[in-house]
Amino acid sequence: MIIRKKVIFLALGLFLGAAGILLGLPRNDVRPVVELYDLRISAGSEMPIFYVKTDKKALALTFDISWGDKTPGKVLDVLKNYNQKATFFLSGPWANHYKDIVTRIVSEGHEIASHGQDHVNLSQESKESVRNNIKSAHDILVNVTKTSPRYFRPPNGDYDDVVVLTARELGYETVIWAVDSLDWKNPGATYIVERVSKLAFPGAILLFHASDSAKQTHEALPMVIENLRAAGYELMPLGQLMSLGKPARDDPRGRPRSELPGQ
Repeated sequence: MIIRKKVIFLALGLFLGAAGILLGLPRNDVRPVVELYDLRISAGSEMPIFYVKTDKKALALTFDISWGDKTPGKVLDVLKNYNQKATFFLSGPWANHYKDIVTRIVSEGHEIASHGQDHVNLSQESKESVRNNIKSAHDILVNVTKTSPRYFRPPNGDYDDVVVLTARELGYETVIWAVDSLDWKNPGATYIVERVSKLAFPGAILLFHASDSAKQTHEALPMVIENLRAAGYELMPLGQLMSLGKPARDDPRGRPRSELPGQ
C-alpha cells in the first residue's frame, strides 16, 4: 500500500512539475507536503512517546510545519490572542526558507522541535539515511533558532526501531501523538473542535498542523482552546508536559475511551 501510494504521488508530482515548466510557473523552494499517515508500527521494544502519565489535566499542544507561509501566521495570531504557548515541529527546509516566521515562533515563547529534513517514510530508509535526515534538520534548526531541540517527530508519524534508536543517539526523543485533530484533512472547523474535545485525556499529546495545506486549523483553534480550558485542561508545550510525569510509550490511539488514562 505504501509503495503504491508513493508511485502514484511520484507520477503526479512529475506530471505537475513538467506542466509547471511548460507554463513558466515559478518554483517554490519548499514544496507542498501530502500527509499520508500510512503508519508503520515498531516491531520491537523501542517505542516513541505518545502521551505522558500524569494525574494533572494537562495537554501538550503541538503543530507540524513543513510547507507554506500563510497558515503559520494565522495560527500564531490565535495563540498570541489566547496567551497560549505550544510546541512547533519544524522541517529543516521550511525553517531555512522562512526564517522570519521561525524567529517569530521563538520570540513569542513557543518551543521548537524537529520534523526532520526530507518528508519521507523513514521506516523504509537505511540507518545512515535516517541519521542524515535528522542531523540535517538539526543543524538548520540550531542555526536558525539558536536553540537545541530535544524532540523529534518523524514525517508522517512513520517510525520503526531504527528510527527511534537513531534519533536517541542524536539526542532526540521520538514523539508521535495521542490525539490527531485530522486538521490536515480539512474536515471542517466544527469537526476538528468536536474530535479533539472528545478524544482528549490527561497527558495527551495533541497533533495539529500549521502548514498551508491545513486550511481550517486557525478557524478551529479558538474553540479548541476554549473548550479544553472549560473542561479543566491546561494546554502547554511538550517539554512542560513532560515535566509533569513519565513518558508513555504504549499507543493509546484506537482504544475504547474507557481504557484511556484518567477515565
